[in-house]
Amino acid sequence: MVNLATMPKAELHLHLEGAARWSTVRAAHYRHYGRELPKAPPWSAPAFRFRDFAMFQGLFKQYIHPWLQASSGYAELIRDVVDGLLIQNIRYAEVVCVPSLVERHGASLERFWDILEREIDRARVQQCIIRVFVGLMRTHPLDEALDWVKRTRTRPIVAGFDLLGDEVGYPAEPFRLAFDLAREAGKRVKIHAGEMTGPESIQMAVETLGITQIGHGTSAIQSPEVVALLRDRQVTLEMCPTSNERLSNVSCYQDHPILALDDLGVLVTVNSDDPTFFGTTLSDELSRLMVERQATVTDVKRWTQNAFRRAILAESTRLQLLAELAAWRPD
Repeated sequence: MVNLATMPKAELHLHLEGAARWSTVRAAHYRHYGRELPKAPPWSAPAFRFRDFAMFQGLFKQYIHPWLQASSGYAELIRDVVDGLLIQNIRYAEVVCVPSLVERHGASLERFWDILEREIDRARVQQCIIRVFVGLMRTHPLDEALDWVKRTRTRPIVAGFDLLGDEVGYPAEPFRLAFDLAREAGKRVKIHAGEMTGPESIQMAVETLGITQIGHGTSAIQSPEVVALLRDRQVTLEMCPTSNERLSNVSCYQDHPILALDDLGVLVTVNSDDPTFFGTTLSDELSRLMVERQATVTDVKRWTQNAFRRAILAESTRLQLLAELAAWRPD
């Protein structure tokens, strides 16, 4: 197996609240509540599949929300997520957080931002650039999304906004006003689309809302017209194969369309989504694609180049990271 440990990497699709290492979650529950969690959670089994998206969401309420309600919970979570990025030599990451949860947990929003800023500074010293995206919930009213954009768009730490949540019955188009407000402040906008719905949701996001960065987008492969649209407009797909497999949004790992879309000229990237509950990291996902889908080092480097090229970076930094990636050779 090729050792990817030293390869400079980029991850565009990582949820803060779902990115802690299980060992850290387990230690936190014991420390704060005296609760002994299993060394390996049931969803870590290779054959495990979530019954539905609601089951997946329920794990956050069961394992993450109690942790974040502890006084030091957010500090512990954020530090562990940053450590996880550094261990993998991830040089650039876009991390989406949900500040509305902070308030619902009774935590201080100002303290949350302070912790994030300190940890981002720590990562930067160790050559990892982190950009923070605020998650807007598509299952909540537009007024709530507008409120969060207004409250956070002037924060330098906030690089953009991402529309999250169950796609079924909750299209992105009604959130156009929130996206416009974010763009007026110079922030990037991206959305989850084509994960649980058909390619029409991707087409609407690109043609109607002007989105150039799509979370998942697996159903694009069902429509040659949408594939051409993505290719011609240079839209980047943040693909998460193990996530899509575990949530049964693809029939099996072998059928994930990342290789087919790549062959058709779509800009794909590889990401881990929620490592806590999908039992994978970016390094694991890249390795799995090489072992189970026969992806090559050239493929892995190309997908990483796509991510660096989409990244929010000074051009000099982007060129430096691309040069380091081009020069990298496996041990």
